[in-house]
Amino acid sequence: MDPGQLTSGLLWRATWITALIDTPLVILVARKVPPDLFRKLKWYLVGAAALVYAALWSVYGSAFFWDAVYHAVFPAWSRWLLPFEFGLLYGALALAFWRISLLMPKGQGVGFLALGGAMSLAGHGIGILRGLFRVPMLAGAGIAPALAFGVVEFVFYWCAIVGLGAAARWFHLRLRRAMPE
Repeated sequence: MDPGQLTSGLLWRATWITALIDTPLVILVARKVPPDLFRKLKWYLVGAAALVYAALWSVYGSAFFWDAVYHAVFPAWSRWLLPFEFGLLYGALALAFWRISLLMPKGQGVGFLALGGAMSLAGHGIGILRGLFRVPMLAGAGIAPALAFGVVEFVFYWCAIVGLGAAARWFHLRLRRAMPE
């Protein structure tokens, strides 16, 4: 096995490890983000999602893994535009997920995380159709473990988005209170 090659076994192990990391984070969101707070996080979640996904695509998509993976999925001219495109896309998705989550009678924060995790199936599915598994790095990996890992990976990202959104709101409120009138 090439050290830069992923296997199905490695992806399954990474899935379980990431799920173990996600579990307390999801519980934290369930306990610390009640419906009244979740409603107030709207634009903070949109901004956090845009920033998180722009950063992820800047570092991983356009820089570290472009040559190994993403050059096979996206045209070369899009390399440095991807962070902006995905930032805007995921900011818009955060707004849609926020609205959908408000329809839930309770557990809106966890619903938001579930929608974010499920979104990975669509995104990775599109990547698979566009040639994601034709790159040597993924040649030893199966589609099922890659999709499973994608779900728990995205739940982690959306936990970070909720945490950043809540922290940004807290910081914004502190600043407003500290400002003289």
